[in-house]
Amino acid sequence: MSGIRTIFKSLFFLGGIVCTLIYLYSCLTPYISPIDWHYLSFAALFFPILLVAMLGWTIVSIIWFRKYSPVFMVCLALGYQNLISVFAFHPGKDFQANKDAGAIRVLSWNVNNFSTGSTEPKALDMIQFMQAQQPDIICLQDFSELHWGKFGPTIDSIKSFTGLPYHFFSEADANYGVIIISRWPFLHRQSVPFSNINLTECLQYADIQTPNQVLRVYNTHLASMNIHVETMDENQVNQLKFLDRNKEILMKKDKLYRMAFFDRLHVQQAQLVKRSLDSCPLPFIFTADLNAVPSSFVYQHLKKGLNDAFLEQGFGFGRTYDSLSPTLRIDVLLTSKDISTKQIKSPRIHQSDHLPIITDIHLKP
Repeated sequence: MSGIRTIFKSLFFLGGIVCTLIYLYSCLTPYISPIDWHYLSFAALFFPILLVAMLGWTIVSIIWFRKYSPVFMVCLALGYQNLISVFAFHPGKDFQANKDAGAIRVLSWNVNNFSTGSTEPKALDMIQFMQAQQPDIICLQDFSELHWGKFGPTIDSIKSFTGLPYHFFSEADANYGVIIISRWPFLHRQSVPFSNINLTECLQYADIQTPNQVLRVYNTHLASMNIHVETMDENQVNQLKFLDRNKEILMKKDKLYRMAFFDRLHVQQAQLVKRSLDSCPLPFIFTADLNAVPSSFVYQHLKKGLNDAFLEQGFGFGRTYDSLSPTLRIDVLLTSKDISTKQIKSPRIHQSDHLPIITDIHLKP
């Protein structure tokens, strides 16, 4: 009986070593670009799961393999950079509907074209939700201005419901793109195309004259990974205008390979975005659907030197993608160091495939 127990413990210990090696591999994601090693795209995606597994194994090692447990605790700590990015440690904070004096409320949301693929369009519910949040600035991704029936999600209808009079719509394609809607006027507006990969989508920004000082608002949407498409045929691939070669990659490979392909494009987009952020002379916020998780190279590259509103005031993994894993936080609001986050929430409403992010910020004097 003792022999069987010894064999079992030995196999369990071997499994723990394998778990540790995979976890350590996933800890490399902030430092190595998927352009150089695309398999790290998968490691970044699964890091939260690997983190939980490694934490469990470390606890087991303390109980059963105490002699080796310090080694595994050190290995666990090596994931510090990813750990502090994927999990926020501010429990028990209820979002207050009334804003503090001087606070600016920002609502960022990938509206998925107002879920027009569903049999019952959800646009009215979504716009009424925006109205109820009493935002000062709205940043929408995957936005199209649509007209159907007695009510359509037009720019004018959103402005009428929310009472925000100013807007800046950057069209990546015919009636499709990203939009900023504001309570206060724009002093300057700019669309910066992702010309480095010949992508029609863009980074947009607007300098907004708030009551206290000028705030720059960035908004963008990194290339969609098309993971909901089971098999991409030639017509679908041809719609991805930035592809001028190797189209067979997306037509023949599975979804994981497709994700790695787009992750490499995200790095190039992030490099363009980061150059603009680093050269900004004003306090700024950056809202985006990154299509990349916090443990990815893309997120880590963009966040360097900035604050993440969710990490400042949120709790947990902060899921923003309303599908697949509950750990997917792919929508962000980053701020320059001269802006503080007062509160944040991401309500579990199921109107889009993404969840909205509502944030109260203060510009530091």
